[in-house]
Amino acid sequence: MKTNSHIKLIVVMLVVIALTTIGALYFVMKNKDAINGSIKVVKIDGVFLPQPQEISDFELTDNHGKPYTKSNLKGHWTFVFFGFTNCGMVCPTTLSELNKMYKTLEKELPANQMPHIVLISVDPDRDTVERMNDYVSVFNTHFIGLRGGESKIDVLKKQLHIASVKMQTDQGKDHYTINHSAEIMVFNPQVQLQAFFSYPHIANQMVRDYKLILTSTKG
Repeated sequence: MKTNSHIKLIVVMLVVIALTTIGALYFVMKNKDAINGSIKVVKIDGVFLPQPQEISDFELTDNHGKPYTKSNLKGHWTFVFFGFTNCGMVCPTTLSELNKMYKTLEKELPANQMPHIVLISVDPDRDTVERMNDYVSVFNTHFIGLRGGESKIDVLKKQLHIASVKMQTDQGKDHYTINHSAEIMVFNPQVQLQAFFSYPHIANQMVRDYKLILTSTKG
C-alpha cells in the first residue's frame, strides 16, 4: 500500500513539473529577445517579462461572495496561483511559503507595496465560496480565494497558459484529484502579467525576487 502511495505521489509530482515546464517554455519563447540579450534580463527564479502581457477582463467570485474582476487587480501587485482545496501537497505547501513570504514583506515594505495573494480554484464543482474562504483563511486572512464556473476558469487558464487535468482515484468516479500548473503569476499594478515564479516555491527566494522586480520596474 505504501509503495502504491509513493508511486502515485511521484507521478503527481512529475505531472506538476511537466505542466509547469510547459508554461515556462511558452513565456521563455515569448521573451526570447530578452534572453538573447537585446533586452535587459531580470534574473529571478522563473521568468521576468520585459514586455508585460495584457489580459482580457474576467468575472469570478471571491471568498466573501463578492464579484472579482480585472479591475480588482489594478493599483497594486498581485500574485496569482491556480489550485484547489483538496490538493494534497502542492497547494498547501505553496500557500504556506506564500504566508511566510507575506509576513517577511510586512516587516520590510510599506503597505502600498504589499502584494495581494490570490488562489483561483481549478475545481469549481467542490470549491464553494465557503470552502474557499475556510481554506485560504487557514494560511492568511489577507489571502483571496476565487472561484467561478468551469467555462470562466478555462478562459482565464487559456490566457495564462495554465494546464490542469482531472485524475480519478481508486475510490470511485466521485473521487478525483487534479494535476495543475504550479507557477505563481505576478501581475503589476497596471494589470499586466509581469513575471512568474517557478515551482517549488521558497519564501526567501520569493522575497528576494519580488524586491528585485519592484526595483527593476520603478519609473
